[in-house]
Amino acid sequence: MLSDVNDIAYRRMIASHPVLTGVRPAHEVLPGLRRNLILHAAPPATWQTMSETMRGGMTGAAMFEGLASSAAEAAAMAAAGQIEFAAAQDHGAMAGGVGSITASLPVMVIEDRSNGNIATHFLMEGLGKTLVAGACDAEVLARLAWFRDTLAPLLDAAIRAVGGIDLRTIMAEALTQGDELHNRNRAATNMLLNRLAVGLLGLPADPSTHRRALDFIAATPQFFVGTVLPAAKLMLRAAHGIPGCAVVTGIGANGRDCGIQLSGTGNRWFTAPAEVPRGILQPGFSVVDAAPACGDSLCVEAAGLGAAVLPAAPALWPAIGATAEGAIRYHADAQTLALGEHPHYRIPALGGRGAPVGVDARRVVATWTLPVIDIMIGHRQPGIGMIGMGLVSPPLTCFQQAVAALDGGYCPQLPDSDPPGASAVPVSKLGLDSRMADARPATTVA
Repeated sequence: MLSDVNDIAYRRMIASHPVLTGVRPAHEVLPGLRRNLILHAAPPATWQTMSETMRGGMTGAAMFEGLASSAAEAAAMAAAGQIEFAAAQDHGAMAGGVGSITASLPVMVIEDRSNGNIATHFLMEGLGKTLVAGACDAEVLARLAWFRDTLAPLLDAAIRAVGGIDLRTIMAEALTQGDELHNRNRAATNMLLNRLAVGLLGLPADPSTHRRALDFIAATPQFFVGTVLPAAKLMLRAAHGIPGCAVVTGIGANGRDCGIQLSGTGNRWFTAPAEVPRGILQPGFSVVDAAPACGDSLCVEAAGLGAAVLPAAPALWPAIGATAEGAIRYHADAQTLALGEHPHYRIPALGGRGAPVGVDARRVVATWTLPVIDIMIGHRQPGIGMIGMGLVSPPLTCFQQAVAALDGGYCPQLPDSDPPGASAVPVSKLGLDSRMADARPATTVA
């Protein structure tokens, strides 16, 4: 029976075919997204339970949407319940980092041609101060206004001019050119840029505007990840709702908690305190500055990309503190948890093997093998943003709770001495290089 439901999930997931169809205001494609509702990274959180970094992103979103004129006013409105919050994944959207989606914010619209489902993500802002890092000053708000008023309509027209952009083709090729499609998307961004440029050729000439748009994307090597997150979510969503199926179909961290959803348990989130990523920090920062993991991008690894195919992206290893041996191990562990290999997403460095598709929560619990995610490390305080890059895993507790609920059983407490990977993943398990051997963050959330 279990192999049957996993086979159904696997076939649905590999059939998923993501296509970029446009860039539209979020309220036009996300039903029920009213003006005072802000979507954030899962699992669901309230203003009272949000981390300070997440609150920074939410106040910036409220200011962009015109709900408040200052961060202080936004905070007061949120505390009074005048601004509402919800998990983006519960609304067919994705929110990377502490980023957010509001009604008028432009989003990348991705359609799964295998079933008609749609998922979205906001446009990536580039480096420096960004809303996705919790900053909300005049520079950030001006950039978002340019996105809304100029960049988004231009990109939408270019995408429509070429009849949509096949993301599966780009993703498959990018994996052969050094991308792992989570924190390295340079090749994929360049391919997307080429297709957008072709679309612009068919539009009325506006050289300065077109040039600024193309220059911005060219200078933002992570721009493509704004399509990868919804593409990954669409793959997971294709497997959702199969009775008895323990495949992870939702996963995220909100800067305080980490949560997962399973195919067979509906829309319920199973949560535990999120871990602090370990990796390479920028000069001047220490592990006490690092915030717990945050963002919906954990779905990328649950779909079999990112750290699950890290051998494809050796240029990323030094940035996150990984070793060659560690990269191979993450892939091997992902295979242990996976339903099968992807027929399109193949890795030359692994002899052409397909990306490991899916995460079976029962296998996580049975083997104490956790998915590994490569991730941006953010500062605990809002507005400072990225202070490094590293690796993190969801807590084993999330998987134990979810499997127990799925099977109608009792979820035992963790033993006094946690098994390998049960809570914080040891440095040796992650394969971090020796520079991080003594830089181990706390495993609890303040």
